[in-house]
Amino acid sequence: MKKTFHDEPPVQKTSVGYGLAIHLVRSAVSRFHRMEDAEGSDLIPGTSVPMIMVSNHQNGLMDPLISCTLAANHQIHWLTRADIFKKPLIRKLLFSFNQMPIFRQRDRLSDAKERNKRIFEICIDRLSIGSTIGLFPEGNHQAMKTLRPLKRGVADMVALSLRRNPEMDNLVLLPIGIDYEQADAMQRRLRYRVGTPILFKDLFDSESEEFDQKSLLDRIYSALDNLMVNLQPEERYPILIDFVRAMRTTELAHSEWKDVQRLTRRFRSLEASDWMGIEEAHQQLIASGILDAARPEDLSLDEHSSRSSKWFTWLLAPLAFIGGLPSFPLAYIIQQQSQKRVKEVAFMSTFKMSTSMFLFPFYWWVQSFAVALIVGAFSDGWSWTAMFGWYTFNLVGSRIAGFWYGLYLDWKGMVQARKIWNDPTSKQIWSNYVHAIRSVISE
Repeated sequence: MKKTFHDEPPVQKTSVGYGLAIHLVRSAVSRFHRMEDAEGSDLIPGTSVPMIMVSNHQNGLMDPLISCTLAANHQIHWLTRADIFKKPLIRKLLFSFNQMPIFRQRDRLSDAKERNKRIFEICIDRLSIGSTIGLFPEGNHQAMKTLRPLKRGVADMVALSLRRNPEMDNLVLLPIGIDYEQADAMQRRLRYRVGTPILFKDLFDSESEEFDQKSLLDRIYSALDNLMVNLQPEERYPILIDFVRAMRTTELAHSEWKDVQRLTRRFRSLEASDWMGIEEAHQQLIASGILDAARPEDLSLDEHSSRSSKWFTWLLAPLAFIGGLPSFPLAYIIQQQSQKRVKEVAFMSTFKMSTSMFLFPFYWWVQSFAVALIVGAFSDGWSWTAMFGWYTFNLVGSRIAGFWYGLYLDWKGMVQARKIWNDPTSKQIWSNYVHAIRSVISE
């Protein structure tokens, strides 16, 4: 017999709260990030198919918001740390967004294990009516381009699904790789990679109900490894990440992406002697201050492929200035507050985007109300046309300004990279670093 709790989430596939909020989320995500591509999005099944989405986790709340945005037709159900569900009003609000609590040791509840078991049962009930569950098998986030050992939660959920309903043949386990150019900054590039569904039914013995969880975790790890930048060994991360960033993985697709993966995987088999030259070259790079003057993504691995910019960047600038000017004061305040309040880089973009998502519409309506009053004072009274016209102007103008800001960042990166490449000493130091790595991983 199932043990239930008075404060447990309901069994539901969709909710009104999620349906309303997703429009704000999609707008905010598309404004904050520069989406390069959503590769393999055609592999996402229809909304009637039960699905578990598994993804890498590098960027706080932004990771689930991006998946919610790009899996546009699905309402994704997430497991969230239980401590934020304590207050009844907050709990109801989170339930309306398809959130479910997951309890940890730090919650110090004597029945935490039973509660988590019940939450998993509710997940299975939701899957049985065609819901989509989103999971991060690493367990928590880390602002590094690596894939850590996976927790067994996803394997437990799949096993429980099959034990409760061996006929759930249409359950899809879908791997997702999220690749950020610079996760904490606005209008930096983002690439979303969807892989082929992970097979698991052969790991389940319907007679004994035994399930090979380790093999499933191995398959999930392998699938995610193919879809994301997984820089290993992790202890060498500081001396390798600048080289990998210079490869511009968010701008690579298909064969180019596979080529880069083949190269970076050779790091995993390097001998101790291979690291000496890389460490020395990286120390010289840090001491030179080059990385303070230009980003690796803009420098690239060689001079001929360094960052370029669009020819129309500065032609568009006046329009972007006019369109973005009314929004600038609030944007400036949010930027300043993020620097002041957010200590962990993995939550920087979460803070910026979530505050913008709610404050900007309110801010624009206040402006629109004021404009309507002013126009009305010089006409026959209140002007609905002025109010909605000003709001629309802000809606479109801020979008143009954001698009231009991305172009500006490319132009700025191009200028900074050229300064490095045009300086003989800096050029040599950067080239030495690139060569030190290429020489030990080249075929």
